[in-house]
Amino acid sequence: MSRPARISDAQVLDAAREVFLERGIRATTADVARRAGVAEGSIFKRFPTKFELFRVAMDIDGADPEWLATLGERVGHGEVLDTLTELAKEMVAYFRRVAPLMMMRWSNPDSSACNPAAPHPALQRIRKLTSYFEAEIALGRMRHHDPQVLARAFVGSLLNFVFLEVLVPAQEQHAMPADRFVAGLVGLFWAGASPLPNPVVLGKMPSPEIS
Repeated sequence: MSRPARISDAQVLDAAREVFLERGIRATTADVARRAGVAEGSIFKRFPTKFELFRVAMDIDGADPEWLATLGERVGHGEVLDTLTELAKEMVAYFRRVAPLMMMRWSNPDSSACNPAAPHPALQRIRKLTSYFEAEIALGRMRHHDPQVLARAFVGSLLNFVFLEVLVPAQEQHAMPADRFVAGLVGLFWAGASPLPNPVVLGKMPSPEIS
């Protein structure tokens, strides 16, 4: 009788990443085991919970996403409207990736990954976006508003869009393409944040659809 083929942790994580990207929170460890070609028990020997498998596979607690890490470099460069559009696209892609994990964390508040004493990543990211808006306001490139309100409104709108995608994926008749939402949100946001009295945003609508 032949011995079962050995599979590395990296191969398990590759399979898990594929499955989670395809099925999101509905994916199971059994799905991952089938994709990896191993017994489900082998998955649990390496990763004690589905939550832990998802966290490691999707590298959620790794380095800041690129849109966040490059915020400081964007201050004072290019058109703010273009930057907001790029940020919104990148944030939608990021939130689509992490929304299932966020939902799993909420359903399992006692998870060891949730340390109430540690600074929450969401608040850290709000602070960095707040600093970006504060810097652009100081340069006169945005109208004076409370920068934290701007940051919370921007992030909250995009996160709500993604959560609705996750929660009601079957209701396609109510779905809105991401590029349409980004264009509308940025246009609405810029109408209130532009230093100009009557900003023109129609020419800045993003054309490429977000994948």
